[in-house]
Amino acid sequence: MMILSSGGLELAIDRETGAIRRLTDLRTGTVLAESSQREAFILEREQGDFSSAFKSFHYREEPGRLELCWECEDGVAVQACIRARGEAAAFTARAQGNRDFPLCSLEYPLINGIKSILGDEDYLAHAYATGFLVQNPYGAFEKEGDGLRHMPYPESFSGASMQFFTYYAKGLCGLYFAAEDGEFCQKWLNFYKSGDRLRASQAFGYEDVGPGKPVESSWDFLIRATEGDDWYEAADLYKAWALRQVWCRRGRLWDRPAEEKAGWLLEDTGAVTFGINGMHDRAKWIRKYRRMAGAPLFHVTGPDWTSVPQTYGSGVPGGYPDWFPTRFHPENLKAWQEDGSHFAPFEFDFLVDPEKGDREKLKASLQKWPEDPKSHDGYKFNMLCPICEYTRWLHTERDRRVVRESGADAMYYDISANNILKTCMDESHGHPAGAGRKMTEAYREIYSGTRRALTEDRGKYIPLGTEMINESLIDVLDFYQARANAQPCSALELWPYRALLRLNRAWLIPMFQYVYSGYAPVRMDGWGKLAAEGGSLVYHTIAKTYLWGGLFEINSEYSPMEVIDEEGENSSQEHYCALEPRNYPLDEDIGAYIRKFASLRTGPYGKFLAYGEMLRPPEVACGSVSRTWLQYNLSAGTAEQNSSGAVARESVLAQAYRLNGETAVFIANTTSTPQRAEIGLSKIHDTPEWMACLDYTDENQEERAVDSKKLEVLMLKPYQVTVLRCAAGE
Repeated sequence: MMILSSGGLELAIDRETGAIRRLTDLRTGTVLAESSQREAFILEREQGDFSSAFKSFHYREEPGRLELCWECEDGVAVQACIRARGEAAAFTARAQGNRDFPLCSLEYPLINGIKSILGDEDYLAHAYATGFLVQNPYGAFEKEGDGLRHMPYPESFSGASMQFFTYYAKGLCGLYFAAEDGEFCQKWLNFYKSGDRLRASQAFGYEDVGPGKPVESSWDFLIRATEGDDWYEAADLYKAWALRQVWCRRGRLWDRPAEEKAGWLLEDTGAVTFGINGMHDRAKWIRKYRRMAGAPLFHVTGPDWTSVPQTYGSGVPGGYPDWFPTRFHPENLKAWQEDGSHFAPFEFDFLVDPEKGDREKLKASLQKWPEDPKSHDGYKFNMLCPICEYTRWLHTERDRRVVRESGADAMYYDISANNILKTCMDESHGHPAGAGRKMTEAYREIYSGTRRALTEDRGKYIPLGTEMINESLIDVLDFYQARANAQPCSALELWPYRALLRLNRAWLIPMFQYVYSGYAPVRMDGWGKLAAEGGSLVYHTIAKTYLWGGLFEINSEYSPMEVIDEEGENSSQEHYCALEPRNYPLDEDIGAYIRKFASLRTGPYGKFLAYGEMLRPPEVACGSVSRTWLQYNLSAGTAEQNSSGAVARESVLAQAYRLNGETAVFIANTTSTPQRAEIGLSKIHDTPEWMACLDYTDENQEERAVDSKKLEVLMLKPYQVTVLRCAAGE
């Protein structure tokens, strides 16, 4: 074996095959991975043609460095370098093809034979969606290929919003994996069942596909040992690198001038609505939600305002002529902007019907998908390639006119850059086949250019938002829609793992917010309905959304709005997709709970949630409560529609933030019964005295000095919200 040690990690590499045979944590002596598999890499030649075969292998060994080379039968050479870099082992690789066929992607390194260490105290934390935690992945992923590989929606980096993940035995040891790529290259960060063990890997490619062209990684893929100190340990390692990248160079939101951020969205908005019909009068609901929240709202409309119908599943516009004139109902336009509220039109951003307006320009600009998209999605729809000149022109000029006609305060883009594969195989667009990095660069330029034009037209900052988020776009976007906070009563993100979510063996975690709080766009989440029939889980979802820095979203896309008077609910005849009638009344208790957090967000402590750095939360010892849920906010007839159940959740949530020399801790009882909670404040800040607002409401925001010993055990009233504040310390 060849041995390379880096910090607390030792790698053993087979001299005959170059395969990584063993990873050992030198601090504890734990063998983290061990395998006799011969596979060292997986090379994709022509699309979908995968192979690990080679005819010869040779290497060069130097202190702290290994250079490996595999020669394949068809003249292809795969080269890799492993070197010690501080506490980590750093991997780079390159595959060079011949002139007869193209190379598409390379999966390297392959870390085979990852072991179960502590069983149910083993965890995988991955940046899939915006953070996903799986308990005992060895048991959770049962058969070959199970796990996270070629992940589904949202695409980003193959489903991941960031470029790292970690596997750890809690409190003992673990592994940190990260691709330190600041240039937006296409990649897949994998952790899945292979044989009877687990495998971790990185795959990359689809940048410049063609005969004789190489597939290579110019960045370091790092593996290092950890102490198993929860997922925050890995997130802290990644954050130290991430905040130095180009997408963070605009600096903290707090430090940006007023004309370079949407202050009304960050500071003055209490909640969000999403999907209210654009062309039909919905003013009574809009005003009801505003009164209920007790604070200004941000309304992202439904898609049904375009001249040629923009719907869910039964048609979308083509080019520029199909969008106009806009058909917003005047009563909606008035209500959306009353009492300090704002709105954004919904657009299917790059999704088009090429048989409609501007037909020839559309067809020449369509994104050409790879034959094997490496996704659960079949990619049967028509999208515009962002590198094409027509796409850029349409995006800016369409939105300028939309804003002029409607007076919109912002723009929202669905099925857009953050949840679409960054691959286009059509070289006639002026880019190489693949074009992963170039596509991300083009999206960045489109959003920056559109916002500049809209801001100049309106004379004020116009924020832009998208469906989902990826780190490479956080400096050119201002808000994003997510849904996973409501799981298992939600859709899209995390859907392949719903069985694990329902069994409480997997959870959404605030990984993205923890890394990028203070820099990231505002998260809209909750997938919320305001009917008691939806179950008690909604209270936990509301608190989680706000305490994790987001705005709760009342969603009206796939189900009727609540009944608020004798006229009943909105119907399918005035909607953009089929609705199952419900006739569920609006529940005032849910509204009152939202009101508390809307006041919190827009009140004196809101600056911590909008601008602060998320810290590790204090440890909370409290009871667990069974939460009921009914999933009815889905397209009529879908498999999950009307599914229901119960899931155990902690009764009390807590989260801490630091901003400009102060620390704030937010604590919420998410249940209808009194709760006793033991709060571990000393790890947040070991101060003898905190300022406290023990029962926060919009009427009661006064704080007083409280001895920390009196805060160690809190008796919380039903739905009580508490805020603690102190000098930050170190």
